[in-house]
Amino acid sequence: MLTLTIFNLGGQALKTYDLARVESAHQRVLIGRADDCDIRIAHGAVSRHHCAIEPLEDDPDEWVIRDLGSTHGLTVDGERVREAAVHAGLEVRVGPAVLKFESAAAKIAEAIRSELGEG
Repeated sequence: MLTLTIFNLGGQALKTYDLARVESAHQRVLIGRADDCDIRIAHGAVSRHHCAIEPLEDDPDEWVIRDLGSTHGLTVDGERVREAAVHAGLEVRVGPAVLKFESAAAKIAEAIRSELGEG
């Protein structure tokens, strides 16, 4: 199970999404600035329907993030990509936002360590 946190370019976390429901339902998550997007990023550098997180057809337990023909594309490790396999630790730049995928279990463990003053 993964979470998706959206950060601004300054590193400030803006919103976190639990992807467990869409993972179990194998639903597509649409990202862009249009009102019908599941995740909205209201910025001129983000296309109306910029990208989507989708299960692979031949293995619905594996996910990819795909560019949907956006003007500015997706960037992973400084390289523009059309798609990337989704995994814990993946960071994708979409316009002025950074989408960071994290393991839900790791995020919970980090919160517990922080609560206990260990982190």
